[in-house]
Amino acid sequence: MKKQKRKVQTKGLNQIIMLSAWSFTLVISSFVFLFAGRWIDMRFDTEPTFMLGLLVLGIALCIGRMYTDYTRARDALNTRRIRLQH
Repeated sequence: MKKQKRKVQTKGLNQIIMLSAWSFTLVISSFVFLFAGRWIDMRFDTEPTFMLGLLVLGIALCIGRMYTDYTRARDALNTRRIRLQH
């Protein structure tokens, strides 16, 4: 019984760590989309259209993915908690 409980706690901790990595992902993806937009703007002389558009797109995509991962992790943790209580 102790091994199973420890395994469940480890899985929950891994999910929490993965969710906390989203802040790093958000920053990195924002800069990548920002610089890609800047490069396109410099190439076509459309400053700041693509830079701002891709920045907003990068942030929106990252937040959307973060939300879906959060809801999956929350549901998985609730399911495990219910199984352990019964």
